[in-house]
Amino acid sequence: MAGDLGGGGKDKFSLNLYPMIDIFSILICFLLMNFSTQGESVETRKGLELPRSEVRMSLDSAATVSISQSEIVIQSAVQIPIMANGDVAEGELIVGGGLKRAYTVLQQVHRSNETLKNRNQALGLTEAELDTLTLEADKKTAFKLIKRVMLTAQQADFISWKFAVDKTSVD
Repeated sequence: MAGDLGGGGKDKFSLNLYPMIDIFSILICFLLMNFSTQGESVETRKGLELPRSEVRMSLDSAATVSISQSEIVIQSAVQIPIMANGDVAEGELIVGGGLKRAYTVLQQVHRSNETLKNRNQALGLTEAELDTLTLEADKKTAFKLIKRVMLTAQQADFISWKFAVDKTSVD
């Protein structure tokens, strides 16, 4: 495109489209590379049926607590059996209603997260993400048991929760 700049001079003004096309194509490639359509996938324990819900936020990597009909599993390491009445044995409890072994493991996880807080800028994590637990609970789990697990995590300084649910449509 050429045009007259006005005035008495015969200077020509031209607009080169090739650099603009290059800039826009780079911008489109950048935006496409940063756009993710893939959801987060969490492996649930055998015998665990998650409740159904609509999920609007992604599930980040966090320490995991799974509650099935038969046991509580923390970080795939500690297994606490659940009795027929839907609660744990009296020997598993600490003062206030928390769980002994769960508290010990969650304290260790929290301590290891504390070391990550020093490196959180390099990892791109916020302190809130390091103090978050993911809870997978069978939909038939008694609230009393979920409350015990949440109390134990609170005592171990975990301040927020992400609840794993089945992403299918709500009935």
